[in-house]
Amino acid sequence: MANLTKAEPSILHNLAKHAPENPSSWSEIRGKNLKALNATAFPHKKIEEWRFTDLRPVSRTEFAPLSDAGALPAVDIEKYFIPESDRSRLVFINGSFHEKYSSIGGLGKGVTVGNLNAFSKNDSVAQYFDRLVNYEDDVFTQFNGLMFEDGAFIHLEKGAKAEAPIQILNLYTDAAKPFVATPRMLVIAEEESDVTIIEDHIGLSENEYLTIPVCEVKVKKGAHIHHVRIQRDSINALHISRPIAYVEKNSEYHSYTITLGAKLSRNEPRVVQEDEEVDFTLDGLVLIDGDQVADTHSVMDHRFSHAHSHQLHKVVVNGNAHSIFNGKIFVRRDAQKIDSFQENRNLLLSDDGLVNTKPQLEIFADDVLCSHGATIGQLDPEEVFYLQSRGMTEEKAKEVLTYAFALETIENVKVDSVHKLLIEEVYRYTKANTESKVTA
Repeated sequence: MANLTKAEPSILHNLAKHAPENPSSWSEIRGKNLKALNATAFPHKKIEEWRFTDLRPVSRTEFAPLSDAGALPAVDIEKYFIPESDRSRLVFINGSFHEKYSSIGGLGKGVTVGNLNAFSKNDSVAQYFDRLVNYEDDVFTQFNGLMFEDGAFIHLEKGAKAEAPIQILNLYTDAAKPFVATPRMLVIAEEESDVTIIEDHIGLSENEYLTIPVCEVKVKKGAHIHHVRIQRDSINALHISRPIAYVEKNSEYHSYTITLGAKLSRNEPRVVQEDEEVDFTLDGLVLIDGDQVADTHSVMDHRFSHAHSHQLHKVVVNGNAHSIFNGKIFVRRDAQKIDSFQENRNLLLSDDGLVNTKPQLEIFADDVLCSHGATIGQLDPEEVFYLQSRGMTEEKAKEVLTYAFALETIENVKVDSVHKLLIEEVYRYTKANTESKVTA
């Protein structure tokens, strides 16, 4: 494909010439995104939405096309399978579907799960794929729409209930050169359906790569989706994700994002209300250390009356790590009776950590109950002293308090093995980062 970039070329624009040609079903989508990419500039810190996020690790890295990166085979990946999804699992390695490791068949009547390339002629795919993405002038969604190799497709018919959680396992292997992966996911829950989805991103080595996942979710009338997103990328990886959900009347969408890995991560979850009487959640937990940067820019868009929404975003920062949070609550004109809560709580374990937080309300209706807030602090010396007076060492007291702070966000994860996994990850982080590192 010719590259006709009008804006200053970036590494993403330069990689556009390596866009896949097959299957032909995606040619219209690829063409649309190529045109948009060629007209869109790469973001920089002079743009308000990006002023705290340094994208030089993306723009200055010489990423190679995946075919030239010398990617190594994935090994010993079975340990990342969750037992509840023994027959409801899709595995993607560096963005490509691997049927060998996937297992589908234990989900019950009316539930369709598979890779997008196999369902490219499906009516729901034709109706919704790449049509729900609503990120204006965003080179990352455009690049994904041009470059994706494959993706996950989940469709529930009216009244269908998935009998097991569906695991979407995205793995990234070691490689000789930095590469870019573009995972994709489309979820359509028809009326009165119900599903739990575990979306996992795991780096199998410590190499550098850029992953740009895009996830589109349509929650129709009376449907329920429980969506857990776990980011455990390589510590040298770059992760820029775009999950968006549209919720219809009487539906529920509950999202829980756990951020553990990546040198730089930027997550931009959005939920758009499409009718009255909806309930949605955008909770998050970020545990970062060293020189990690974790950026969350979320949007909860209330367009109709009678909605309940909730966002609790908790962050623990150690070392020189940097957390950015910008959570926007929009209440449109005539969207009355909105009950929306948003809070960002930040715990600093070091003197060198940095937090930039900006909870944001934009309300154009008068009969609403909306609240937002942010706190930044260190461990309370009195609480540490109290636990010491009960026989704990200072180190153990700080570990326990940090663990308790982080644990609240994952209480609502319903899958037992995933809940246990996240508890172990929280414990591993708190133990590692309170051993002779904390200054109360």
